[in-house]
Amino acid sequence: MKHILNAILIAGSTMLGLGQQPFFLSIEQPEMDFITDAYQVGNRFYFIQIRSSNLMPPYEFDSYSDLLVANEDGTLIEKIRLDTGQAIYHRFLKTENNDLYLIGHLKAPDCKSQIVVTKFNTIENNIEHLSITDACVQEIQKIKIIPGLSNSIFLEVYDAKEGGPTKNIYLLKKDYSLTLAKDKVDFTNSFSVDFSRKGYLISADRLKRFYDADFNFRKQKWFYEDVNSYNESSIPFSKNLILLGTVQPRSDKTNYGFQFMLLDSLLKIKKKTIILPAHSTKADLLIPWYGGTELKTENEIWTGGWFFRGVQIDSGFFFIAKLDSNLNIICQTFYGYNSRYRTYGLRPLDSGGAIIFGSKWRPGYHTDEWLDVFALRVGENCETMITSDQESNDPVFPIISAYPNPGINDLTFSIQGFDPQVLRVELFDESGRVLFSTQDLTNSLQVPDLPPGQYFYRILDREKLLGVGAWIKQ
Repeated sequence: MKHILNAILIAGSTMLGLGQQPFFLSIEQPEMDFITDAYQVGNRFYFIQIRSSNLMPPYEFDSYSDLLVANEDGTLIEKIRLDTGQAIYHRFLKTENNDLYLIGHLKAPDCKSQIVVTKFNTIENNIEHLSITDACVQEIQKIKIIPGLSNSIFLEVYDAKEGGPTKNIYLLKKDYSLTLAKDKVDFTNSFSVDFSRKGYLISADRLKRFYDADFNFRKQKWFYEDVNSYNESSIPFSKNLILLGTVQPRSDKTNYGFQFMLLDSLLKIKKKTIILPAHSTKADLLIPWYGGTELKTENEIWTGGWFFRGVQIDSGFFFIAKLDSNLNIICQTFYGYNSRYRTYGLRPLDSGGAIIFGSKWRPGYHTDEWLDVFALRVGENCETMITSDQESNDPVFPIISAYPNPGINDLTFSIQGFDPQVLRVELFDESGRVLFSTQDLTNSLQVPDLPPGQYFYRILDREKLLGVGAWIKQ
């Protein structure tokens, strides 16, 4: 089959600062299925692109990874084959000077999996393996990077065994070699530095277990919040708090949605925020494959996730949001609806905004064989510059921004790709109660009667939801 390489990009805005130009990169190429990580080095963006069929057994297919290189406006300028044998790279570890450090795994005839740490030089495009560790009894499905005590780094390695995945924790040494963290410790769900910053916290569903720095068991406590902890993430936050990101996927529960909580050492919830579309949905909720919550600073938390409906194959969407240190939603935007999206991760950017990435089903195809990669870069207020598909000229994502944000009495919506005269906006509070509604968004709205606080808005074209977001009135 003829390979197709088609990068779709619509970008540019006079309202955005330098280095914050949003873009949407979509690459149609049958043998490549999704992006696992993204990293910005100077004015270049690097994406790891791999083949999804090799993350699930049986491991019978050739496997390899590419580096996609794009410039600041999202134009694809180079595709580099990481020709290191049968290799799948999962994550960027770090960057130093002109070198990118990658974590992945190799397949060999006599070994199902070998964990590899690789250095890639972006100037000469050469590859050097820094360490190779046999994990021959594992069929590696995913590798996550977990920060430890005293700047140590752990690798959370998932095994795609029949009957349910298992995982092992490896300590990454300074010479890039690996050693198992400790035998007979059940690293069941999430694993992170604990509240005291002197040991580790390991979740086994609602049971939180505490260990010292050498993984000797200390104590355990029950966390009674009704959530699904299988895909949760725990991040040390502020002084003696943990930022817990998790999901309640059941729509019949009162706390249905993507949840973010600040917990103290007694497992009491100090703050809590739930992200969910403002319209009725019974979609399944999933956290990105490699984790969906990242801190740029403690006052700039980026998160994302995806929704899909099993019956409506072509219906799927995802979101990206920014929270502050009190878990106030600074901005949130939902994208998609035109295909089935899967998000694999996100990364805040030093130059401003964040980037979320993964795969999407190609229109007209209903199997994983036809997954295309995508990466969406947003600005500081979750704004994008995607208006239409170049071939069909149909809207892909409406561009909706509310400003000034925060504001006082007036609120202006900038909407590209749609006629603002036929649109309706509804402002509502955290309980979902509509406090303000009006038709025609051509001019600024005056809302002097609303008291100061955080509000949410939804933009509708007749009864079709185009997008939602958050607005703070001072």
